[in-house]
Amino acid sequence: MTDAADRTIREFLVPDLGEGLLDATVVAWLVAPGDTVAVNQPLCVLETAKAEVEIPSPYAGTVVERRGEPGETLPVGTPLILVDSGAPTATGRGPGIAANRGPAANPDPVVNPDPAANPGAAASVVPGTAVDAQGADRTGADSGPVLVGYGTGAGAGAGADAGRRAVRRRPAPRRTQSAAPTDTGRPRAKPPVRHLARTLGVDLAALGAGSGPEGTITRTDVHAAAASLTTGAAGDGGSASGTRSIPVRGIRARTAAHMERARREIPDAHCSLTVDFSRLLVLRDRLRARDAESAATPFALLLRLLTLTLREHPRLNATYVQDGPEVRTYEAVHLGIGTATPRGLVVPVVRDAQDLSTVRLARELARLADGARTGALTPRELTGSTFTVSNFGALGLDEGVPVVNHPEAAILGVGSIRPRPHVVDGDRLVVRPTAKLTCAFDHRVCDGAEAAAFLTALGALVEDPDTLLLSL
Repeated sequence: MTDAADRTIREFLVPDLGEGLLDATVVAWLVAPGDTVAVNQPLCVLETAKAEVEIPSPYAGTVVERRGEPGETLPVGTPLILVDSGAPTATGRGPGIAANRGPAANPDPVVNPDPAANPGAAASVVPGTAVDAQGADRTGADSGPVLVGYGTGAGAGAGADAGRRAVRRRPAPRRTQSAAPTDTGRPRAKPPVRHLARTLGVDLAALGAGSGPEGTITRTDVHAAAASLTTGAAGDGGSASGTRSIPVRGIRARTAAHMERARREIPDAHCSLTVDFSRLLVLRDRLRARDAESAATPFALLLRLLTLTLREHPRLNATYVQDGPEVRTYEAVHLGIGTATPRGLVVPVVRDAQDLSTVRLARELARLADGARTGALTPRELTGSTFTVSNFGALGLDEGVPVVNHPEAAILGVGSIRPRPHVVDGDRLVVRPTAKLTCAFDHRVCDGAEAAAFLTALGALVEDPDTLLLSL
């Protein structure tokens, strides 16, 4: 029988869920202290600036402690939950704490003395192995459990993984030193919090002590201060009675900062064109008659025509690079699709859209839209777009001017398709299903003539989609 003093308390840290995200917000806990959990059993739901993610347990055991209440934002690499795995420590010298650092946050790994695991280095380190309270290494038989999405620690099959995932030893951060010193009167706050404060226009010096340890100012404090500023402005200096503050977190906070940066850095201009969708709708009906499962919507067909147009007008599928400066165009068309969700605006990405058939593009579009609304998409599916489309017509709007998705060069806004008076043959007024297409573009990348040529070419394909055959 294993003595309680010899049991290992395993510490699971907030993982880096991809794309260099700095923190995550606890949405809900699915377990409580005292609960018994199995490997890969969901522990909680975390919300990043891009998606909601269900976090599985890397260990089997009993929940000892959980960190962070629902609504609280935790930095990547800080403790999320402690689990008593029931396994004895390597030395039996007392209770140990083993840390699972996640896929990219592993500040206290174990040395693997075999140089073959990391050619060119004297020693490599393997994530996911245990270190007891005295720092003794535990390698060998305990290969570590499989965590969905994170892989395993050392052990069977880890020879190739060890070299791939090896990281340089560095000391674990001490939580007591996480805040900046205040001897100079500088507010206590971590660099990411200071950056957020600058982005939202919050003066840290005016906040006083924060809600974090030793008065450290947290992201929650900054968001609350920003909301108060907004409420105060709306009240025009009057009484705050009848107002309420709505914290801006997660996706909405990232969207706010992103939009502000886009408006600050991109000198945008825009042009619009009213387009007759009659023939495109006829094509939609013909496709549906042949294959009811094709998911061929007018929007999907428009995106297919858009990819062809962007190949002919590459300066719209580009970005402006300050270093140089230069305009960088892309061969691949990764379409970002602005999607409204209960958690805010997200932009799922149809990768390599230029290589997809109309049916495949339509199905991928439907899959991503559904995943965006349910929060089931991965960070990779929400990043990397080269051109974005905002379908505000789906919200019932006839027209609008979208904001360019930084650092892209352009964005297309699509208004609602409705029967409207339309002039054809020069002077004949008829009723046709029309929509307004609006292109907002970075004026450093292209001028008005290039943007107009792009929009006119797209409109011509929509009004006469049979000309698509000329591009095949």
